[in-house]
Amino acid sequence: MPPTTEVVFFDGFDDLDAIAPLEVLTESGFDVRSVCVPGQAREVRSAHGLQITVAGELSHEPELVVVPGGGWIDNTAVGARAQSEGRLPGLLVDLHARGTVIASVCTGAMLLATAGLLRGRPAVTNRGALDDLARFGAEVHAEARVVDDGSIVTSGGVVAGLDLALWLVERFCSAQDAAQAAQRLEHERVGLVLVAGSGPA
Repeated sequence: MPPTTEVVFFDGFDDLDAIAPLEVLTESGFDVRSVCVPGQAREVRSAHGLQITVAGELSHEPELVVVPGGGWIDNTAVGARAQSEGRLPGLLVDLHARGTVIASVCTGAMLLATAGLLRGRPAVTNRGALDDLARFGAEVHAEARVVDDGSIVTSGGVVAGLDLALWLVERFCSAQDAAQAAQRLEHERVGLVLVAGSGPA
């Protein structure tokens, strides 16, 4: 049974970071909810002007949470960098402590990093933020498309969200299910998936 999943949306999120995994996971039978950070508006505007209304707030119940990036490298007023100074990092720490698997796309990894979740762990993010990732104590694997360290899964730049989602389908369902999902997308999986095992708690 695929895990219950929540994809986090916030003002300034990168469109593909969130929408691509949401589509892949939903089409593969995951129970996926679109959520916002508690206390923030459910009407969310993406980095490219897409306006959506999410289903609810990030809860204490998901078995898997997907965190997009957006705005970190450009240092925009909204996006991942702004969220790193708010409630989201602390909420991710709490969810991780409850046993939730936390996955990130692109500079969504920087939200995990500012939460302290990547210290001493193998990880990857957008190439433009790899130095920042290292400064937060992550073991950077620039050659990887996806890094799976058990309870934490990170992926590279924007389009790597497709490969992250397909890896999650393979991990939680089967390689055949992932291959079928890739075929539906007409997407050829690329890059290294580094399975590191289990990092620090």
